[in-house]
Amino acid sequence: MRQGTISIALACAVLAAACEPAPLDKPIARSEALQAPSRGLGSPDDLPLPLAVSLNETMVALVDFAADGVWRPAASETPLTDTQWALIDQNAVNLIAAASLITMKGQGVNDEVWIVNPDWRRWSLEMQATAAQVRSAVTARDQERLRLAGDRLVEICQTCHQAFKPGLPSMGVTRFPVYPKPSTN
Repeated sequence: MRQGTISIALACAVLAAACEPAPLDKPIARSEALQAPSRGLGSPDDLPLPLAVSLNETMVALVDFAADGVWRPAASETPLTDTQWALIDQNAVNLIAAASLITMKGQGVNDEVWIVNPDWRRWSLEMQATAAQVRSAVTARDQERLRLAGDRLVEICQTCHQAFKPGLPSMGVTRFPVYPKPSTN
Protein backbone atom coordinates (compact mmCIF):
# COMPACT_ATOMS: atom_id res chain seq x y z
CA MET A 1 0.00 0.00 0.00
CA ARG A 2 2.82 2.42 0.91
CA GLN A 3 4.67 1.64 -2.33
CA GLY A 4 1.45 2.31 -4.31
CA THR A 5 1.08 5.70 -2.61
CA ILE A 6 4.68 6.59 -3.42
CA SER A 7 4.17 5.53 -7.05
CA ILE A 8 1.06 7.71 -7.36
CA ALA A 9 2.86 10.69 -5.79
CA LEU A 10 5.80 10.26 -8.14
CA ALA A 11 3.50 10.03 -11.17
CA CYS A 12 1.69 13.23 -10.09
CA ALA A 13 5.00 15.07 -9.69
CA VAL A 14 6.13 13.99 -13.17
CA LEU A 15 2.81 15.07 -14.70
CA ALA A 16 2.91 18.42 -12.88
CA ALA A 17 6.42 19.09 -14.14
CA ALA A 18 5.30 18.26 -17.68
CA CYS A 19 2.55 20.88 -17.42
CA GLU A 20 4.97 23.71 -16.60
CA PRO A 21 5.16 26.26 -19.40
CA ALA A 22 8.42 26.34 -21.32
CA PRO A 23 10.59 29.41 -20.69
CA LEU A 24 10.54 32.06 -23.40
CA ASP A 25 13.76 32.29 -25.40
CA LYS A 26 12.88 35.72 -26.71
CA PRO A 27 10.28 38.38 -25.87
CA ILE A 28 6.88 38.11 -27.48
CA ALA A 29 6.52 40.74 -30.21
CA ARG A 30 3.54 43.06 -30.16
CA SER A 31 0.88 42.02 -32.60
CA GLU A 32 0.06 44.23 -35.55
CA ALA A 33 -3.24 45.14 -33.89
CA LEU A 34 -1.46 46.40 -30.79
CA GLN A 35 1.08 48.34 -32.81
CA ALA A 36 -1.66 50.19 -34.72
CA PRO A 37 -4.82 50.30 -32.60
CA SER A 38 -8.18 51.35 -34.00
CA ARG A 39 -8.92 55.05 -34.21
CA GLY A 40 -10.13 56.51 -30.93
CA LEU A 41 -9.12 53.55 -28.80
CA GLY A 42 -5.79 54.90 -27.55
CA SER A 43 -2.50 53.05 -27.46
CA PRO A 44 -1.49 49.86 -25.63
CA ASP A 45 0.64 51.97 -23.29
CA ASP A 46 -2.30 54.14 -22.13
CA LEU A 47 -3.35 53.57 -18.53
CA PRO A 48 -6.16 52.96 -18.02
CA LEU A 49 -7.35 51.67 -21.36
CA PRO A 50 -10.10 53.87 -22.81
CA LEU A 51 -13.68 52.66 -22.76
CA ALA A 52 -14.18 51.52 -26.37
CA VAL A 53 -18.00 51.44 -26.20
CA SER A 54 -20.61 53.98 -25.16
CA LEU A 55 -21.77 54.35 -21.58
CA ASN A 56 -25.23 53.40 -22.79
CA GLU A 57 -23.91 50.11 -24.19
CA THR A 58 -22.07 49.49 -20.93
CA MET A 59 -25.20 50.21 -18.92
CA VAL A 60 -27.40 47.93 -21.02
CA ALA A 61 -24.89 45.08 -21.25
CA LEU A 62 -23.50 45.14 -17.71
CA VAL A 63 -25.49 47.26 -15.30
CA ASP A 64 -29.04 46.41 -16.41
CA PHE A 65 -28.34 42.71 -16.59
CA ALA A 66 -26.49 42.59 -13.24
CA ALA A 67 -29.05 44.80 -11.47
CA ASP A 68 -31.85 42.46 -12.59
CA GLY A 69 -29.78 39.60 -11.20
CA VAL A 70 -29.75 41.29 -7.81
CA TRP A 71 -33.16 42.83 -7.31
CA ARG A 72 -35.25 39.94 -8.66
CA PRO A 73 -33.87 37.36 -6.21
CA ALA A 74 -33.72 40.05 -3.51
CA ALA A 75 -37.51 40.27 -3.75
CA SER A 76 -37.92 36.50 -3.33
CA GLU A 77 -39.95 35.36 -0.37
CA THR A 78 -38.55 31.83 -0.55
CA PRO A 79 -35.08 30.85 0.69
CA LEU A 80 -32.40 31.25 -1.95
CA THR A 81 -30.32 28.31 -3.11
CA ASP A 82 -26.52 28.20 -3.06
CA THR A 83 -26.55 28.67 -6.84
CA GLN A 84 -28.77 31.76 -6.55
CA TRP A 85 -26.47 33.24 -3.90
CA ALA A 86 -23.44 32.61 -6.14
CA LEU A 87 -25.15 34.29 -9.11
CA ILE A 88 -26.14 37.27 -6.98
CA ASP A 89 -22.52 37.62 -5.88
CA GLN A 90 -21.35 37.54 -9.53
CA ASN A 91 -23.88 40.22 -10.39
CA ALA A 92 -22.69 42.37 -7.48
CA VAL A 93 -19.10 42.07 -8.74
CA ASN A 94 -20.27 43.14 -12.21
CA LEU A 95 -22.02 46.17 -10.70
CA ILE A 96 -18.93 47.14 -8.70
CA ALA A 97 -16.75 46.96 -11.82
CA ALA A 98 -19.36 48.64 -14.04
CA ALA A 99 -19.62 51.56 -11.59
CA SER A 100 -15.99 52.37 -12.32
CA LEU A 101 -16.46 51.91 -16.07
CA ILE A 102 -19.40 54.30 -16.29
CA THR A 103 -17.32 57.11 -14.82
CA MET A 104 -14.96 56.88 -17.82
CA LYS A 105 -15.60 58.64 -21.11
CA GLY A 106 -16.95 56.16 -23.59
CA GLN A 107 -17.75 56.47 -27.28
CA GLY A 108 -21.34 57.74 -26.91
CA VAL A 109 -22.66 61.18 -27.79
CA ASN A 110 -23.68 61.93 -24.17
CA ASP A 111 -20.71 60.36 -22.42
CA GLU A 112 -18.55 63.48 -21.93
CA VAL A 113 -21.45 65.39 -20.40
CA TRP A 114 -22.56 62.54 -18.17
CA ILE A 115 -19.18 61.70 -16.63
CA VAL A 116 -18.53 65.25 -15.41
CA ASN A 117 -21.99 65.66 -13.90
CA PRO A 118 -21.72 65.44 -10.06
CA ASP A 119 -25.03 63.56 -9.83
CA TRP A 120 -23.85 60.92 -12.35
CA ARG A 121 -20.67 60.40 -10.36
CA ARG A 122 -22.53 60.28 -7.02
CA TRP A 123 -25.04 57.71 -8.30
CA SER A 124 -22.20 55.64 -9.79
CA LEU A 125 -20.47 55.65 -6.41
CA GLU A 126 -23.72 54.79 -4.61
CA MET A 127 -24.33 51.92 -7.02
CA GLN A 128 -20.84 50.61 -6.27
CA ALA A 129 -21.32 50.95 -2.49
CA THR A 130 -24.72 49.27 -2.67
CA ALA A 131 -23.28 46.40 -4.71
CA ALA A 132 -20.66 45.98 -1.97
CA GLN A 133 -23.55 45.75 0.54
CA VAL A 134 -25.08 43.06 -1.67
CA ARG A 135 -21.82 41.09 -1.48
CA SER A 136 -21.85 41.45 2.30
CA ALA A 137 -25.43 40.13 2.41
CA VAL A 138 -24.40 37.21 0.19
CA THR A 139 -21.50 36.34 2.48
CA ALA A 140 -23.86 36.37 5.47
CA ARG A 141 -26.65 34.62 3.47
CA ASP A 142 -28.93 37.34 4.86
CA GLN A 143 -32.01 37.73 2.66
CA GLU A 144 -33.30 40.73 4.59
CA ARG A 145 -30.05 42.66 4.05
CA LEU A 146 -30.15 41.55 0.41
CA ARG A 147 -33.72 42.84 0.09
CA LEU A 148 -32.76 46.22 1.57
CA ALA A 149 -29.73 46.53 -0.72
CA GLY A 150 -31.84 45.45 -3.71
CA ASP A 151 -34.45 48.10 -2.89
CA ARG A 152 -31.71 50.73 -2.62
CA LEU A 153 -30.30 49.63 -5.97
CA VAL A 154 -33.73 50.10 -7.57
CA GLU A 155 -33.94 53.62 -6.09
CA ILE A 156 -30.49 54.54 -7.39
CA CYS A 157 -31.24 53.25 -10.88
CA GLN A 158 -34.65 54.94 -11.10
CA THR A 159 -33.35 58.27 -9.81
CA CYS A 160 -30.42 58.26 -12.22
CA HIS A 161 -32.66 57.30 -15.15
CA GLN A 162 -35.11 60.09 -14.30
CA ALA A 163 -32.27 62.58 -14.60
CA PHE A 164 -30.34 61.13 -17.55
CA LYS A 165 -32.62 58.79 -19.51
CA PRO A 166 -36.30 59.46 -18.74
CA GLY A 167 -38.54 56.59 -19.71
CA LEU A 168 -35.66 54.12 -19.31
CA PRO A 169 -34.84 54.00 -23.05
CA SER A 170 -32.01 51.80 -24.24
CA MET A 171 -31.24 54.13 -27.17
CA GLY A 172 -31.58 51.17 -29.53
CA VAL A 173 -29.20 48.87 -27.67
CA THR A 174 -30.70 45.46 -26.95
CA ARG A 175 -29.58 43.66 -23.82
CA PHE A 176 -30.12 40.11 -25.05
CA PRO A 177 -32.51 38.28 -27.35
CA VAL A 178 -35.80 37.08 -26.01
CA TYR A 179 -35.82 33.31 -25.88
CA PRO A 180 -39.06 31.33 -25.90
CA LYS A 181 -40.04 29.89 -22.57
CA PRO A 182 -39.69 26.12 -22.35
CA SER A 183 -42.96 24.27 -22.70
CA THR A 184 -44.38 22.63 -19.60
CA ASN A 185 -45.56 19.55 -21.49
